[in-house]
Amino acid sequence: MAADEVLTSPDTLLRHAARADAAQAVAVLARIPASRLLDLVVTQAELAVDDDRLRPAGIDAVGDLPRAAIEIMDLPQDADLDLDDPDELDEAPTITGWELVTTQPDELLAATVTLPVRPWLLALVAFADRPGPGGTRQRHAIGAAADGRLVSATMVVGDPLDDVEVVRAVITADPRELGHDAALAQALLAALTAAGRGA
Repeated sequence: MAADEVLTSPDTLLRHAARADAAQAVAVLARIPASRLLDLVVTQAELAVDDDRLRPAGIDAVGDLPRAAIEIMDLPQDADLDLDDPDELDEAPTITGWELVTTQPDELLAATVTLPVRPWLLALVAFADRPGPGGTRQRHAIGAAADGRLVSATMVVGDPLDDVEVVRAVITADPRELGHDAALAQALLAALTAAGRGA
């Protein structure tokens, strides 16, 4: 292919855009320390279930709010979200999350194959619930970020007005440190990586 044709092929243009979006996601994540990444995963897992419907397990997406507003919420590109410019404030960006798929706990790994993943996503968060003592629920969350960081967190969820109690958390770049969660974490990360390549 001639040099002047490189960016005229639709497939090449899409791959180029996907790589640029993925690189931007990694750049955004560079401004998110491990403690905040853990908080993002726990918060998304906490908000993943409401009292109006049963959601025993699922996978959610986490992304930069301005981009998600355009891509997911269909707001116009010039919409005023009344956000301060994080670059000017040297602060972490404003993040939001949304549901991608609802499934059963034993089907989470299989669900990663058909996820509608966008290359600009910052992370994917999978969760599963099981009954806990005293009417509580134990929620287990696995997060994979586009920069390769992985999160595993177990929390106790009680009354909707109560705070969620995190009883175990691991943040690592090595899936082997996640034990039985390693396969799901790797699958989530592979879905992000494939989207970033424009695959």
